[in-house]
Amino acid sequence: MKKILSFSALILLSFSLAAQSAYEVKGTVVDELGPVIGAAVLEQGTTIGVQTDLDGNFSLTVSSANAIVEVSCMGYIPLTFKASELPSTIILQEDSHLLEDVVVIGYGSQKKKEVTGAVASIKPEDFNPGVKANPIGLLQGKVAGLNIIRTTSDPTHTGFNVQIRGFSTLDKGAGTSPLYIVDGIPVSGIDQIAPDEIASMDVLKDGSAAAIYGTRGTNGVIIITTKRGGNFSDKAKTLVEYAGYASASVRNGKTGMATPEEFANLAELSGGKVVPTLYKDDDGKSYVTDWTDELSRDVAIAHNHNVAIVGSASNFNYRASLNYKDAQGIAKVSNRREYIAKLAAGQKALDGWLDMQYDLSYMHYRNDYNCGDFKQAAIVNPTYPIYDKTSVSGYFIPQGTGQSNPIEAMNQKESYGDGNYFRGSVKATLNIKPIQGLKVSAFGAIEEGDNHSYWANRALGGDEAGSGKAGRGSSTNYNRLFEATSDYVRSFGKHNVAGVFGFSWQNFLYDGESLSNKGFPTENMKYYQIGNGDASKKYLSVSSSRNSNTLAALFGRVNYNYAEKYLLSLSLRREGSSRFGANHKWGWFPAVSAGWRISGEDFMKGANWVDDLKLRAGFGVTGNNLATDLRSVAMLSNAGTFWYNGQYVYTYGVSQNVNPDLRWEKKFEYNFGVDFSLLKERLYGSIDLYYRNTRDLLWDYEVPTPPYQYNTLLANAGQMVSYGAELILSYVHIKTNDFMCTTTPTLSFNRNIITKLSDPSKGFNYKMTTSGGVGENGIMNTMTQILVEGESVGSFYGYQFAGFRDDGTWMFLTPEGGYKQDANLTEADRQVIGNAQPWFTFGWNNTIRWKNWDLSAFMRGVVGNKILNL
Repeated sequence: MKKILSFSALILLSFSLAAQSAYEVKGTVVDELGPVIGAAVLEQGTTIGVQTDLDGNFSLTVSSANAIVEVSCMGYIPLTFKASELPSTIILQEDSHLLEDVVVIGYGSQKKKEVTGAVASIKPEDFNPGVKANPIGLLQGKVAGLNIIRTTSDPTHTGFNVQIRGFSTLDKGAGTSPLYIVDGIPVSGIDQIAPDEIASMDVLKDGSAAAIYGTRGTNGVIIITTKRGGNFSDKAKTLVEYAGYASASVRNGKTGMATPEEFANLAELSGGKVVPTLYKDDDGKSYVTDWTDELSRDVAIAHNHNVAIVGSASNFNYRASLNYKDAQGIAKVSNRREYIAKLAAGQKALDGWLDMQYDLSYMHYRNDYNCGDFKQAAIVNPTYPIYDKTSVSGYFIPQGTGQSNPIEAMNQKESYGDGNYFRGSVKATLNIKPIQGLKVSAFGAIEEGDNHSYWANRALGGDEAGSGKAGRGSSTNYNRLFEATSDYVRSFGKHNVAGVFGFSWQNFLYDGESLSNKGFPTENMKYYQIGNGDASKKYLSVSSSRNSNTLAALFGRVNYNYAEKYLLSLSLRREGSSRFGANHKWGWFPAVSAGWRISGEDFMKGANWVDDLKLRAGFGVTGNNLATDLRSVAMLSNAGTFWYNGQYVYTYGVSQNVNPDLRWEKKFEYNFGVDFSLLKERLYGSIDLYYRNTRDLLWDYEVPTPPYQYNTLLANAGQMVSYGAELILSYVHIKTNDFMCTTTPTLSFNRNIITKLSDPSKGFNYKMTTSGGVGENGIMNTMTQILVEGESVGSFYGYQFAGFRDDGTWMFLTPEGGYKQDANLTEADRQVIGNAQPWFTFGWNNTIRWKNWDLSAFMRGVVGNKILNL
C-alpha cells in the first residue's frame, strides 16, 4: 500500500536536467519484499530527480561526484549518500511499525504500545470507501463495540444512530450518542467535515480513557483529527491532491407488495378468497398505476470531489481544500448539495519558542425534500389514476378510504432547507526551552451554525387545512471554547513521564424561530412574505426560543512507564455544568489504568514469534449531562387564553418543578484487555472485557401535589448494569512484493439490565412505562416496548403467540404458563417477548492489493435481536 501511495504522490514531482559537468549514478531500490516502485531519487538542494521504475531501477545524472543524493519513499526512512559512494542496491527500511503508530487520546497522544485504555484508532487506508452521508459512515463495522446504524438512504438526512458498548442511560439525559471531538473542539455534529480531509478517527471506549471528558464521556468519545500541511522542511514544497468518487443507486423492485397487474388479478390468484376493488372513471376507463415507481428515480447519482493544495517550508506549512458533493435520493426531488472549504496552517516563530496552529472551515449545504408518502404509495389502490381535471389541484383524490394521492403531495408541496457552518480555532504553544519537555498552550475556538427551512403548499385536494399554507424557520447555534494547558514530557533513564494539566471553558447558545400562515393572495408568495396571509391573522403561527449553558473544568493526567514495559495512567477532571441543580453543579471524574507489556520481559526474548503482548486494566468514572437547559428550575408555560376585560389574554401555569438536587448520571466502568501482535505483525488484534454500573439514572417520576406544584419531577433514582466482550483480529494471509491479502473480523457482545427504577426513600416510585407506539390498522395506539426492572432497555411487550389449534384458532401463552384464545386476552396477558438490542454485532473486512489496485469486500451484521414487523 505504501508503494501505491508513494507512486501516486510522486507523480507531482518536477524534474530538471543536470549541468554538462554531470556525474551519473545508477542503482536499484528495494525493501525486504523486493523492488520499491516510485521511490524518489533526488540531488539535495536541487530539483534534479527521478523515480524508480516497476523493477526499482533508476538512473540519475547529478552535478558532481560529491553531490548528495537522497533516496526517499512514503512510509520508509529516507537515506542519503555521496554520489561517488552510492551503492548499487539501496535497501529501505519501513519508517513506522504497528506498535509505533500514534493513537490520539484526550488532550494528547500516545504510541499504540503505551496505551492502557480501550482505544481503537482507524486510519484512512482502513476507512469504508465510497460517498458517505456523514463521516461516521467511515467507521461502520470497523471497531468492535461501535454500533452504527444508517436508518435511511435519503441523502438529506445525514444522521446515524451511534452507540459505543450499548446503552448506559434511559435517554433522559444527553442521549446515547458519543461525544465528538474535532481537532480539539467538542462539537455538536460532524456533518461539516469532508471525509477526504480526515487523517484519523480514534474511539475512546472505556471509562478510563473517556473520564478526562467528565460529564460528556459516558457514551464514549470519538476523536477526529483532520489533515494538515506537510512536515516543516528547509526546502519549500507544494503538492496538489485530488480525490473523487461516484455511485449509482437503484430501487429494489421487489417491495413485497402486489404489483398493479397482480392486484387486478387477485381474485384469480387467491382462488376467489380476495376480491379487489377495481376503479373505473365515469367513462369506464381503467388505470394501472405503480405509485412507488412514480415517486422514484430510475437511477440516483451521487458524486464527491475533493481538491487540496499542501505546502510546507522551514517555518510554515498549510493545507487548503475544497470539497463538493451532490447526492440524489431514490425519491424524486430529494437531493443534497454541499460545499466545504478548509484551511489548516502551522507556523514556527521566535527561534523555536512559539508554535502557532490555525484551523478554519466553512460549509454551505442545501437539502431538497420529497414530500410524497411512500407508505401511501404502498397501500393506495393501484387502479386509481394520478390526475383528475375536476379536482381543485388537478390530482385524483381517493374518497372515504383513508388514502391520499402521494403524487399530489410530491408535486404540490415544496420543501427545502439550507444552512451554513463555520468553525475556527487558534492554538499558541510556548516551548519553555530552559525546561526540557515543558510546553504551555492556549487554545481558542468558535463554531457557528445556522439552519433555515422553507415550505409552501399549493392547492391540495386531499388536505384542506394545509392547502395554500406556507412557512419558514431558522435556528442558530454558537459554541465558544477556551482552553489553557501545560504539557510536560521527559525521560530519566528508563523512566518516562508525560503529563498534561489544564482548564477548559465552553459556552453554548441556541436560538430559533418559526412562522407559518395561509390565505395568501397568490400561491407564488409562498414563504417570502409570511405576514401577508389572511388579514384576520387566524392562521398566523409564530414561535421562538433562546437558551444557553456553560461548562467549566479543571483536569489533569499523568502517564508513566518504566522501560516501556510497566505502564500507568492517572487522570482526574473536576467539572461544573450550569444545567444541573443548585446543590450539584460540580462533580469529580477520576480514572486509573495500567498495562504490562509481557513481550518486553527477558523471559520472552526467545519467543521471536511474539512481536508484542500487553495486558491492560482500567477503571473510570464518567458522567452524562442533561440534554436541555433549565431542567432544574421551576418553569411557567402558556396554558391557553381566556376573555378578560373585553379581550383575550394568555394564562400561565407551572409546568416544571424545581429540583436543586438534579445531577449527572454517573457510570463506573471496569475494563480488562489484551493487545497482541504475532508472526512479524502478520496476526494482530485485541480482546476486551468490561463491566459498567450506571447510577443516578434520570427519569420523570410522578410526584404528589402538594407539596410539589407540578405532578412530575425529573430526578436521579435509577440504576443499570451492562457487561460485554469485544474482539478485533487482523490476519495478513499473503504479503509479497506486489500482492497482499488481509482479513479483519470484529465481534462484540453486550448485555444491559435495568436493576433499579425507584427510590421510595425520596418518594420517587416508578410507574410502569411503555413506549414505542404504533398506529397501524388494527393496532392503533399500541405501545410495543416496556421499561421494567430485571429486563434490558428495548424489551418488546406484547402477547406471546403459541400457535394454531386444528380449527385455526389463534392461541397465546400467558405469563403464568397457560394458554388463551385471542378473543380472551387481556392487558394482564402481555409480557416481555424479545428485545430490540442484539446479543452481538460483527464485521468482516477483506482487502486484496495488487500493485496499484485494491479490492475490498466487507460485511457487517447483528445477531439475536428482534424486529417489529408491521
